[in-house]
Amino acid sequence: MKMLDVMPARHPVNATLELTLRCNLKCKMCMFRHSDRENVCLAAEELTSAQWADMAQQLFDAGTLNILITGGEPLLRKDFCEIYSSIYRLGFLVTLYTNATLVTQEILQTLRKYPPHRIGITLYGASNETYQTLCGCADGFDRALAGAKALATLPSVLEFRTTLVQDNHQDMDAIARLVEKEFGLPMTHANTVFQSVRGGCMNVADCRLTPEQTVDMTLTRTIRRVRQLLPPERREQVQLRLADPQPECTAQDPKYTLLGCNGGMNNVTVTWDGKLLGCQLLGNFSTDAVKLGFAKAWEEWPYTVRLPQVDPQCSACPQLSLCQICPGVRMAECGNLQDRPEYICQITKQLVSRKGEDLL
Repeated sequence: MKMLDVMPARHPVNATLELTLRCNLKCKMCMFRHSDRENVCLAAEELTSAQWADMAQQLFDAGTLNILITGGEPLLRKDFCEIYSSIYRLGFLVTLYTNATLVTQEILQTLRKYPPHRIGITLYGASNETYQTLCGCADGFDRALAGAKALATLPSVLEFRTTLVQDNHQDMDAIARLVEKEFGLPMTHANTVFQSVRGGCMNVADCRLTPEQTVDMTLTRTIRRVRQLLPPERREQVQLRLADPQPECTAQDPKYTLLGCNGGMNNVTVTWDGKLLGCQLLGNFSTDAVKLGFAKAWEEWPYTVRLPQVDPQCSACPQLSLCQICPGVRMAECGNLQDRPEYICQITKQLVSRKGEDLL
């Protein structure tokens, strides 16, 4: 029996709209950043505002409920307000991801008229010096903080995130304190950074944390959060240890997917140039949502997926349940879909070495 014969119904409930790959920052760890000399060609091939409006209507007709507007940096587009308004007016639950450095009065007025349900703001440091070193922007911190404060005036749910690498991990606590002080919100950290995908030009391996740093920071934040949640009198009565995760399904209740997740099942990405992807990280399998129309491109996408047999050492690993591996990560790290990504393997080994250890 073929996988496509037993696959459950697919519904594009959640759509990521990648308005552009271009960005005003030059972050060393960006997975999608292309060379500046490509920007003219990239801009020329981006979907127009009219095409995005039509694509949004097709997504609405297909039953999509949630839209994530992202990039690159979506606010970089001169027609952002036009694109955003046409998408919002269809009634989606809209989330906007931005670095907050390009918030103009026009953009703020548009967002005030059509407030997104959520806004994800990425902060890369707690000083202009860190932004200069990591993002190539001498006043990036000032601009990001001013933009974040402007966005905080909207009736939207704000979420603050950062990506930790060698150039900014020393700012981790300062960023968290800043966000707590200015906005009364927690910070979400990403410290497992993968290599560039889909033609990205950055050599992420030169700046990302070591496997040891990645695990140490993850556990440090987890312990700190647990301590914050526990009343002081209970902190000495609680044990915190790493354990194997519970399996999501059993042989009696199999979960059929195409990529091992909801990519291409309930989640879909439409790229800056109109390609339909099951996962934003994975450009190997795509259909043309402009030429075919969204509905036909969505219907045909599963037939593009061809996953090879992976490295036997990897697939038979007894620690697979702790591993972050997936086709998108494998492609980013190895440049193919079958080899074993050493960086991810080392992170997993670090986690395994901490299992059973008292953390609290």
